[in-house]
Amino acid sequence: MIYERQRESRVGEERLNNNGELMKIIKYNKAKDIIVEFQDEYKETVNTSYANFIKGKVENPHERLCRLNEEIINKQGYLMKIVQYNKANDIVVEFQDKYKTRIKTTYQQFKNKGLRNPLHAGVYGVGVKGSKHPSRINNKITIEYGIWYSMISRCYNEKLHLRESTYKECQVCNEWLFFDNFYDWLHEQENFEILSKNNNLELDKDILVKGNKIYSPETCCLVPHRVNMLFVKANSLRSDLPIGVKKMGIYNKYTAEYEHDGIHIYVGAYETVEEAFLAYKFHKEETIKNVAQEEYSNGNITKQCYNAMMNYEVEITD
Repeated sequence: MIYERQRESRVGEERLNNNGELMKIIKYNKAKDIIVEFQDEYKETVNTSYANFIKGKVENPHERLCRLNEEIINKQGYLMKIVQYNKANDIVVEFQDKYKTRIKTTYQQFKNKGLRNPLHAGVYGVGVKGSKHPSRINNKITIEYGIWYSMISRCYNEKLHLRESTYKECQVCNEWLFFDNFYDWLHEQENFEILSKNNNLELDKDILVKGNKIYSPETCCLVPHRVNMLFVKANSLRSDLPIGVKKMGIYNKYTAEYEHDGIHIYVGAYETVEEAFLAYKFHKEETIKNVAQEEYSNGNITKQCYNAMMNYEVEITD
């Protein structure tokens, strides 16, 4: 008798679901078996429970049809489309650009336009953060992202080029414009763990391919800071004399000198520019070889980098 009265009293009861749509109970068999009709032009019906009805957890089946393929432009300016609609809190959105990236999200987030395209080139207009690997952990920039960001900045930061014009000619290969790809390459390097643990990890593009201007997997290697500094030329401080050569003030002689491990090394004074350069060349190449042997024995550089350093030649046109 109680159930009969309950059945009668609840038929016709109305309530808004969680999406703000009006529902009405048109049939009440028992608490776990009721028929709800949506009070819109389509009058779709759903078999559900009274508990779901009270909590507003009943989806209008017509939503799936009318919201599928719905499009909107997000705050970054990308066109987004709903390509799969299971329910309001379970949809798949596809960005309508050349990459067609898909993201699982909610209808509310879609309508708020706040969904971010993980392949948005937001770093200096070319770099893509992606979503596979984190750029921050505990609000601290990761080692991997810091190296990648610096590489992108060196090549595409116009303000930096005003101070360091040599980077104007440099580029990053298409593969490395995506942080996720660069991250994977870093972790494939046999010396990554050693250098990252010691916080002594730098990306070099000049050792493997002399005169190189492109950052890529084929042209770059990971090295300690002291190795990287061996190949810094400081062109902005150079005169018209060959690398490593300076004129001795009032004397008609030329000196050969260079920096190593933060120490200024004076090689000697010579009568001609050519003699001074050859002295610089000999000592600089010997230093590079000695450092290569030391760092390779410590596991800080790869065999490929070691070989390149052992065969490196300083030229008068450097």
